[in-house]
Amino acid sequence: MTRAKLRTRSNNHLNPNKNVCVLAVAKKLGVENESRYFHWMKDLVRAARTKYTVRSRMSSVKGMSIGKARAKMAQMALEVDAIGFLVEVSGHALLLDATGKSWVDTDPRQRDGRKILKLYVVYAKECKVIWAKGWYS
Repeated sequence: MTRAKLRTRSNNHLNPNKNVCVLAVAKKLGVENESRYFHWMKDLVRAARTKYTVRSRMSSVKGMSIGKARAKMAQMALEVDAIGFLVEVSGHALLLDATGKSWVDTDPRQRDGRKILKLYVVYAKECKVIWAKGWYS
């Protein structure tokens, strides 16, 4: 799909180059100005990699819903000292913290049965970044 077509389908009327859910996640990570476009998860991952280390972990939760994968993500975060997780579901992006709780979700659910399409773990490039941003305070 071309960028022109993505702009016409954007859910952000103020800036059609940036979809609302992806932009909200980018703002929480502090990378909203790192890319002109925020239509897809790959746009978000590319921008996040300017300040963080971002790695795919989809094989760990293949075929799972967000609700079922939360405990697995919390365990994974302890093993690798992660900040959080970028998650893509059908037509939506969200950010989960290291415990698996929703950090940024523009379409929250009580019982989240949405199937995970992509999952990325987010690490700090340096420990100083975590404390400067106030992630754990």
